[in-house]
Amino acid sequence: MDTNQYMEMFLDESREHLDSLDDGLMTLEKDPSELSILNDIFRNAHTLKGMSATMGYTKIAELTHDMENILDALRKEQMEVTEDIIDTLLKCGDSLRQMVESIGEGGSEDVVDISEVAAKLSALLKGESPANVAAAAPSAKVAPAELDNSMEYSDTDREVIKKAKDSGLQAFHVKVTLVENCILKSARSYMVMNTLDQMGDVIKSVPPAEDLEQEKFEHAFDVAIVTDAEAKAIEEALMSISEIEKVEVTDAAKEMEAAAAPSPAPAAGALPVPAASKAAVPADKKTKALAPEKKLRSGQSVRVDIEKLDTLLNLVGELVINKVRLGQIGTTHRLTELTETLEQMDRVTTDLQTVVMKVRMVPVGQVFNRFPRMVRDLAKELDKDINLTIEGEETELDRTVIDEIGDPLMHLLRNSLDHGIEHPDDREAKGKPRTGEVGLIARHEGNNVVIMVTDDGSGIDAEVIRRKAVEKGMISQDEADNLSDADAVRLIFLPGFSTAEKITDVSGRGVGMDVVRSKIESLGGHVDVETKIDEGSVFKIKLPLTLAIIQALLVRVEQEMYAIPLGSIDRTINITQEDIKTVQNKEVIVLRGQIIPIIRLGDVLNVPREEGEEHDDIFVVVVHIGERKAGIVVDTLIGQQEIVIKTLGKLLAGLKVISGATVLGDGRVALILDVSALM
Repeated sequence: MDTNQYMEMFLDESREHLDSLDDGLMTLEKDPSELSILNDIFRNAHTLKGMSATMGYTKIAELTHDMENILDALRKEQMEVTEDIIDTLLKCGDSLRQMVESIGEGGSEDVVDISEVAAKLSALLKGESPANVAAAAPSAKVAPAELDNSMEYSDTDREVIKKAKDSGLQAFHVKVTLVENCILKSARSYMVMNTLDQMGDVIKSVPPAEDLEQEKFEHAFDVAIVTDAEAKAIEEALMSISEIEKVEVTDAAKEMEAAAAPSPAPAAGALPVPAASKAAVPADKKTKALAPEKKLRSGQSVRVDIEKLDTLLNLVGELVINKVRLGQIGTTHRLTELTETLEQMDRVTTDLQTVVMKVRMVPVGQVFNRFPRMVRDLAKELDKDINLTIEGEETELDRTVIDEIGDPLMHLLRNSLDHGIEHPDDREAKGKPRTGEVGLIARHEGNNVVIMVTDDGSGIDAEVIRRKAVEKGMISQDEADNLSDADAVRLIFLPGFSTAEKITDVSGRGVGMDVVRSKIESLGGHVDVETKIDEGSVFKIKLPLTLAIIQALLVRVEQEMYAIPLGSIDRTINITQEDIKTVQNKEVIVLRGQIIPIIRLGDVLNVPREEGEEHDDIFVVVVHIGERKAGIVVDTLIGQQEIVIKTLGKLLAGLKVISGATVLGDGRVALILDVSALM
């Protein structure tokens, strides 16, 4: 079977099942009595086993099979859910994920050594502690009776072997001995049977295939095969499989003739005709082949490559640009019919744009779902009691944003757990509950999505931050003294802020926060922090709903056109030169009692000044990033317009003040300003 065409489906669905498996185990840990969750977990493991066996990934199939044994025992209430079981199953999930990702990158499933987790599963199934299995390999899962490994042939077997010999084929008795400390015996037997199955027809095995799959044998098993291959070829093929100690191939026809009388074979072992012999291979090979269809049969969704959606969105963007151009032509030439048609076209393009945007939107829960496991593991590592609350996971964001926010959120969560939440004893001493509360909250605010990481920990001490910033030479003592507590705390977002040793529990809070800030700002978003000593902190990330088509205010400086995203604009005002004051060598204006610094856009961008008189009226666009405000001085306000964001390409990717460009209706290019970089 050519598996390449199914590879993408296999990888996507494997990841979905592993995510679901992780979620189920986390839920089961909280409520061990909920058997319906166990059924879901078992289904995920079972489907993953079937898909991987169909694709030929035996290592994944074997590990999921071993997990099934534990899950089935839990489901039938033959075992109780314990912390050891949950830990081991989660580690199995981690190993499976590593193997799937390795396959996705063009590697193999052999990237992970699963012998240890397989041994732990085996120990758990026998009621032993998995802590004791590191040194010794487990014995078989079920202690079988001593088996006689000599091959016996029934009358049917003899008839099959005789007909094969008449047809010019050979019948061999193959005895396979595994190394003594082989842990994954069922995996090795599966690989042996699979190899033999490809070389000919397996007519029987001792013990039968079912027992081989369940490891109900010691270290050797026997197989009878009809083939046109030579004995040497069979031996070499099987010896290439790891953990095989010895392979003995003998002539079955001669053995049969040498026997004094035919002996009945074990009832379950005999397989009457070669056509049925494929059953000697573990059942996964055939019965699980249909497993991948589980996701496909509903017909309610279609997997679409993100690049195709990007292309579609780009085409919609071009449509918007041409719509604006036609509108300008209609207005200039006063073409009534064109204007009326454009009104209808405007409605259609707006609807089309909305639909395309919605197609690209995915729930932020896709990112949030990976964090409960991380929080659980880190809490155990730090010896802290932490309860993670997730809200608003159904909130939707553009796919391009979703792909990028995982790492910043993980960093914020790790900081809250490590430096924010105190040790249970310290919390108790402060009169707090021993269990710390960490929240991950998403919600819509206008044209933005706000994501908050909250904790009820120790908070961030502004005084410590001031002192640290002065020590590292980032600000002067005078500047530190003049900073409000809120602005002092924001210093943690400066590059390299907290790289030295910690002074207090909170001083390490800034490690890598500049990376978080730069990543969020590269997405057109903003990150801020609010904190109170011993009450906790709130890190607030504000992100645009989409990065492709936005409303913007077009402005002019000399002959250059620029676009300022409307979401960042508070208001536009007219002032005179007399309204501009100087404070600490910086130009400011006073607006409704608030001092606002002004930024002369022409100076920042080095726009050449034409000779001429200065205008009395000065246009100022008041913008905000979080709580901070600034006034951008421009020459002319042109008006609001829907614009399509185009990237500047790799050559100009490092420009800080410019976030992109747009093509205007008349074909000219206007640069889009990055307000956060300007401030």
